[in-house]
Amino acid sequence: MTKTAISNDETSVEPQFAREGDQVAFKVVVAGVVTGITSPTMAMYKEGSQTDLSSTYLTGSMSVAGVDTIVTKTTQNLKAGNWILSISGTVDGQVQNVATIPLIVKRKSER
Repeated sequence: MTKTAISNDETSVEPQFAREGDQVAFKVVVAGVVTGITSPTMAMYKEGSQTDLSSTYLTGSMSVAGVDTIVTKTTQNLKAGNWILSISGTVDGQVQNVATIPLIVKRKSER
């Protein structure tokens, strides 16, 4: 199995930044949607780990706005470090990963 850097992933978006303890949600616009998006899901991983930590660091539910926009769950209890948010959904009838968001969380005292 060959590892691929997150920067080579076609679903990757620009890194997002937050501070420890921030509560943020993201809007993800999915290009090329024709009929709509259903059943969005979200997982959260500490970079380099395969353990989904969404039950610890995410709260609320996801929603779809319009035909092509997913509104994610809200972060909670964020700890400093590099994280990966993986968003999937059924797009035009096909289940797929629609976005991979690198999330860089800094300590409150960091620049």
